[in-house]
Amino acid sequence: MYAMEESINYARSKNWKCVTVESDCASIVNRFNSRNVDLTLLGHHLNEIRKLTVGFNFLTVKWVLRCCNKVADALCKWANLNKNCMDFNMDFPTEIHDLVLNDAIK
Repeated sequence: MYAMEESINYARSKNWKCVTVESDCASIVNRFNSRNVDLTLLGHHLNEIRKLTVGFNFLTVKWVLRCCNKVADALCKWANLNKNCMDFNMDFPTEIHDLVLNDAIK
């Protein structure tokens, strides 16, 4: 859920208007996409995240298999291992470049 919030904030900071957020957590995706009243803490936080999406022309939140999320998983592991947070547009480490290319080709 934190990654979803950070992704939406990043998209807003870049003024992107069409955004797709993918997650392998079906519970979060289903709760986010549902407009039912959810009185849990999770539901409250997702409602707060939903408010951040105002201003997008198009936003989808999709569930994906974990195996389809190799790049995101590798990026998270890499950031955690290196204990840093980077905004690197197109200038990024070779390991990430190779992962992105392999994912794009498949």
